[in-house]
Amino acid sequence: MTIMRSFNKFCTLTSGLLLVPAIGFAKVTDYSSNDFNISYFVGAETGYQVSSDTDYPYSDPHSPLAGIYGGINLTDRLSWDLGYQYLGEMTGAYNSIRIETSLARTGLRYAYPVYKQLSVYGYAGAAYWSLDKSSPNAQYSDNGFSPIYKLGVTAPIAKDLYLDLGYQYIDGIGSQQTGEFDSHSALLGLTYHFGRSEKQQVIIPVIKSNEEECESEMIEPHTIYHYSTQLSKEMKTFGVDKSELSLQQKEIVHITQLMSDNPTAKVKVIGHTDTSGSEAYNQKLSEKRAQYIAAKLENNGVERDRILVEGKGEMAPIASNETVEGRALNRRVDITVFISE
Repeated sequence: MTIMRSFNKFCTLTSGLLLVPAIGFAKVTDYSSNDFNISYFVGAETGYQVSSDTDYPYSDPHSPLAGIYGGINLTDRLSWDLGYQYLGEMTGAYNSIRIETSLARTGLRYAYPVYKQLSVYGYAGAAYWSLDKSSPNAQYSDNGFSPIYKLGVTAPIAKDLYLDLGYQYIDGIGSQQTGEFDSHSALLGLTYHFGRSEKQQVIIPVIKSNEEECESEMIEPHTIYHYSTQLSKEMKTFGVDKSELSLQQKEIVHITQLMSDNPTAKVKVIGHTDTSGSEAYNQKLSEKRAQYIAAKLENNGVERDRILVEGKGEMAPIASNETVEGRALNRRVDITVFISE
C-alpha cells in the first residue's frame, strides 16, 4: 500500500507538468519546417543496485531492481520522461535489517551521437521515494524527494527499438529516522519510440514541363556528392509497393563523413516510384522511400535538421515504365549532398 500511495502521489504532482510542454509543442509544431518533431516512447528497465551506507561498513546491502517509463521526445536529442522503479528488498548482512524501496521519477535526458548509431546520454531529474525499514525490534516508513542522475550509451537494435546500458545514482534515500543511503545501479533498458523516423520534412515537389528538366532538378547548386540507389553494382532496387531498401553501408558511412567534414552542407533525399498504382498513392510511396533512407542517415549521426526529404512520385522516371527492368530502375532514391548558401 505504501508503494501505491507514493506512486499515486507522484503521478498527481507530475501529470500536470508533463501536459504543459506537450500541449505547448502541439500548438507550435509544424512538421513541414522540421524544427520540432514530437514523438512518444515507452520502455522497461532492469538492473542491480548497491547501496552506500555508513551504517553497513562491512557489507553494502544490494538488490535487483526493475522499472517502467514513458515520455516524449522534445527534440532529436532531448527527451522528458516519467517512470516507476521498484528497488527491491535489501538486507543487512550482520544486523537483520531489511529495507524495501520504490520510487517514481521524472527528468530530462540528452543523447549525443558519438559513432555511427551509438549515442551517449545523460539524465538528471527528481525521484519521489517510499521506504519501509524493519528490524527485529522496530519498523519505520518514510518518503521524500532525492535527485537522480544517469549516464549511459544507447543504440538501435531494431526499427524504433533502442537498447540502453547505463549507470544510475540516487543521492540520499531515507531520513534521519530511517537512515540514509545512496543508491548506485547498473541498468539495462529497452525503449520503443512511436513514429520517431516517420515525421520527416516533406517538400512539395515543383514539377517541370518535361522529364529532362525534372531530372536535372535533383542536382542542387554547389553539389559535393550525388548518389542514386539504382546505381548500386548489386542492382538493389525497391520492390513493387515497398518503401525499404538494404542500402550499402559504405554509402551511408561516406555520406555521413561528408556531412561531418562540411558543417554547412545539407543532404537532400528524393524518392521515386514507377507508374504502378495511382498517382496519389505513388506520391506517398515515394515520400516513404525517401523518409526510410533519411532515417538511416539520421541513425548514423546526420542531424535531422540537415536532411531535406522530398517525394516525386512517378513524375521523374529515368527509364521506360513499359518494361520490368525500366520500372525497377525508376523505383529509387536520389541522395545529394550540397553546400547550403
